[in-house]
Amino acid sequence: MIGVDFGGTRIKAGVVKDGVVTREVVANTPRTPAAIFAAISKLVKSLKREPESVGVAIPGEVDEHGHCYQLPNVKGFEGIAIARELSKRLGCPVSVENDATAAALAERRFGHGLHVRSFLLVTLGTGIGGGLCIDGAVRRGRRGFGGEIGHVLVEAGKDAWPCGCGLKGCMEAYTGTAGLIRKFRSLGGKANEILDIAKNARHGEKAGVKTFQHYGHYLGSGLATIQNVLDLDALVFTGGIAASFDLLEPSLRAGMKARAFAPPLADIPFLRSELGEQAGVVGAALLPQIMINE
Repeated sequence: MIGVDFGGTRIKAGVVKDGVVTREVVANTPRTPAAIFAAISKLVKSLKREPESVGVAIPGEVDEHGHCYQLPNVKGFEGIAIARELSKRLGCPVSVENDATAAALAERRFGHGLHVRSFLLVTLGTGIGGGLCIDGAVRRGRRGFGGEIGHVLVEAGKDAWPCGCGLKGCMEAYTGTAGLIRKFRSLGGKANEILDIAKNARHGEKAGVKTFQHYGHYLGSGLATIQNVLDLDALVFTGGIAASFDLLEPSLRAGMKARAFAPPLADIPFLRSELGEQAGVVGAALLPQIMINE
């Protein structure tokens, strides 16, 4: 099985067997839909010249027919039939799903979902995504928007930061990669990557420490709103920024406690994905074989 995890920064494609990525290729994400389709096709064909089927996880919403609503962090995809366009290039059926939903599917089949029935998988990266599993079933929602947590309102003031989706004050605006870099620079730091901010924080420097405190506060506020509604068994974290989870965990827990309706809701377990950054590829590879919500 071949799965593709198309993110705002990188595209990863891999051969998956029994939940394990046995071979993987990676490329930087181009800026236009045509170039992205070409990059995905090249990666897939480098793994198998004539694939039988391919699953693709994308950083946005898609309907059951593979038509994209929008990709907030990768412009130009509004209304594009991603499944059809890739199928033409690859010569095989292509299944498309939101990246966090695909990752939640992988976690449900091969990770914490084997013993945790209701969880939210939170992807921390260029954007903030969510994949929702309720009572053992991954839920994509009626229109494919299930688990879209990045656009929960966390700041309603007139100076709320703009989000790539077109709204203001979204959790993703404050906790996506661009939001972290913006906060770090406002504190006098200089960085173009999250790794630089993490190194700064680990050295105990003020800009890095305060940036991760800011990050945890807003992430915790948004996740508390979701937990108030769903009362989940666990939150499962994955994505590039999750590698620095120890830096944000204290403020994340504090942020949840500040906004939780009742103390037990904020005591939800925090888990690191058992599949790590391969969850998207593994989940994508499962897509041609399954029907989510059934």
